[in-house]
Parts: sequence; structure tokens; C-alpha cells
Amino acid sequence: MTIDSTIYLGRARNGDAMSGDERSALIIGPSRSGKTSSIIIPNLLLSTRSVVVTSTKPDVVTAMAGRRIDGATLLFDPSGTIAAPRGVTRIGYSPVSQSLEWDGAVLATRSLVDVARRSRLEHGDDHWTERASALVAPLIHATALRGESLGQLATVIDQRHGGDALTTLRERYGEQHPSVALLQGILETDERERSGIWSTASGLFAGLRTDAARTASRGAPLNVDEFLRGPHQLHIVAPSRYQAVSTPLIVGLIEQIVHATYDRHAKGARLLLALDELANVAPLPRLPSIVSEGGGQGVLTLACVQDLSQARARWGPIADGFLSLFPTTVVLPGVADRSTLELLQRIAGRTLVPTTSIQRGRGRTATYATSWVERDRATVGDLATGRPGWALGIDSQNAMRWIALTPAHRSPRFRDYRIRDGLDRSRP
Repeated sequence: MTIDSTIYLGRARNGDAMSGDERSALIIGPSRSGKTSSIIIPNLLLSTRSVVVTSTKPDVVTAMAGRRIDGATLLFDPSGTIAAPRGVTRIGYSPVSQSLEWDGAVLATRSLVDVARRSRLEHGDDHWTERASALVAPLIHATALRGESLGQLATVIDQRHGGDALTTLRERYGEQHPSVALLQGILETDERERSGIWSTASGLFAGLRTDAARTASRGAPLNVDEFLRGPHQLHIVAPSRYQAVSTPLIVGLIEQIVHATYDRHAKGARLLLALDELANVAPLPRLPSIVSEGGGQGVLTLACVQDLSQARARWGPIADGFLSLFPTTVVLPGVADRSTLELLQRIAGRTLVPTTSIQRGRGRTATYATSWVERDRATVGDLATGRPGWALGIDSQNAMRWIALTPAHRSPRFRDYRIRDGLDRSRP
């Protein structure tokens, strides 16, 4: 069995439980609640799309390296601490690598700005970030044209030297190109204003100054066109202690692949984002638009968080709408965050329950009366405890149903996916 246009969630009363055609899914569950074994890995085994997988540990890429699947298994490790299992090929990513074209430079710069802005959950510095993006986009484009590295770009910004980049762009385009006009305008700005712009631009690269990040940026880049011909798997592993510095690279890489899927969807490109530990590893600033628009453009999102407070810390008030944003939500046992449980309880709503009372007359005759009492469909305690081996599914109409979890290492349905031996996988 394979799945093409939906996400596998487990088993329901009448067959497989799916998210629905071209519908993304939100998985809420604490650590060790079964997100990886029962949701992530089954979808990696069954999906016919190319998949981007995020995790904090190498467990998933190690498990998939030993499975019989079509396509290549790739690893992006911005920390430089993960050993690539046999049959898995490392790739690198740098925002410079996608900036050889001017439009790519604009998109790469926007990712850097969005990550920096979202980390502060505020927009009070919009003037400075907009001015900094007007500076960085031409600089990163010139860096790509000269074949230089991310480290060299960061040095140019830290030393505040934009003259060579302006010369490169003028030689390439003349005076009328947007990159020339933007960079020249910044360099001719009043000195005090210009100093603030350079400082803000330097801050955008704060997470890219480690040796590990620069090493990751120099690795062989992903061939996005070949990757989307799939089905291939790209595993992005970011240990917790490196997440602060790896986020700009991870977000930039994922957004590059998402945009490429949109552009190539008419030609059959399809992508599954299986984002475990979403808020920590891959806090995509534009996640809401990817979820709401992606289904019709070839991108499905399987997003996993421990609770909504974790999402709120990353996305601010936007996270309060996640249960409406995602057409399907799956709640695993063990959620402890009270606000998340209370929101789920409100979504479940209330229902009328019949109760029977007995009244006895003087002659010991009994009469029975039925009345209707309004009660919560689910209590906070019910939602927190759940049922062992089951998850609670909520669809777009807020209807609830129990879903039997099917851990990949125990479920008979996955026996066909044998451990592979010596399977050759070429890197796209």
C-alpha cells in the first residue's frame, strides 16, 4: 500500500484513517508519545512523494537507511555532529547557492529576515529589517556571481564593504537593474542611517558564524529538480544545542524546496513536509501560508508539536489558530499543557445526554422520567489521558474519532518493508 495525496494517521473502525485529500495534519503529543514511530515513519514508508523530514536525533534517518524504499536518502546536518548511516548521502545548503539569479537572492534574503524577525515575535524594527534586506539581497547576489562563500559574504557585511559588490553588479547589469539601484542607494544613505542598516544586516547572520554552519554551507548542494522527481527523502537533523545557529539554514533550505515545488507542480512535483519537533527544528515563519495554500500546489505538511504553548512561543498569537489552520488534528496521549487541553475541550463542544430518574409513589409504584442534560463531549482529564495505543482525531468539522496507532516496528502492515542490503542510492 502507498499513499499519494493524503497523510496516513493510523486505523479507524472502517479502515485506514487519513487526513483527507490534499489536507495537511497537525500532530500534538509530548515526547515519547508515538509521533515518530506511529506517524512519521509510516508516512515515510508509504508516501510516493519526495519528503523533507526534520528531527533532533538521527534515529529516523538511521531507521530509513535500512528500509527498502525507492529513491535516495539524503542528510543535511548543519551541526556537523551526525554520522551519516550507510547508504545515506550528505548535502549542504547555503543561501548563496540559491542566489545566482536575482529572484533567488531576494527569496533567500527574505528567509533570513523572516527568521530574525520571528525569533523576536515583533515587527517594531520593520524599517531597519527592510533596509537591511535591501542591502543583503544585492550583496548575496554579487557573492554568488563571484563564486564566493557564505563566510566571505558575512565578512563583507561585518567589515561594511559594499563597493566591490556594486562593481560586480554594474559590470553584470549596467545601471538600471534593481540590485544596482538598491545597493547604490544604501551606500549613499546618510552615514548614521547607513550604520544602522549595516548593523541590522550583520545581525541577520548571527546564527551563521559558527564553523559548523559554514561547513554545512560548503557541502554539495541539493539538486532540487532531481529531488522533486523523487520519491527521495531529505533528512534534516538538528540537535537541540545547535538549533539556534542552524535555524536560518534549515528554514532557507525548506523554503527553497517548497517554492520549487510550487513552480514545478504543473509538471508533477509533489512534496511532503514531515516536520517533527516543528517549533524547535523548523520554525518556518511562513508556515500558515504553506499549510493553507500548499495542498493545491503539491505540498502537504505533517507538523508535530508537543503542545500549542510550544507553538505560541515561536509564532505568537498565530499559533492560537493552528487548530483551524490545519484541516486535520491528531492528539496523542500525555498532553499536559492546560491551555491546549481547554482549547481542545471547547472545540469538542457539548452534547445532550439522556438521564433517567425514578420516582416512587405511595403505593411503591415507580415511574421513570427521562430528561436531557448538557455535558462536555470530552473533559480535560479525558483529553490528557487518552487511551493507550490510540489517538484522538479531529477533522475540519470538529468531529472527533478514535484512531488506533500503528507503530511501524510492530504493525503487521509494514512487514513488506524489509531491511535492505546493499541497495545503491545515487545522490540527486
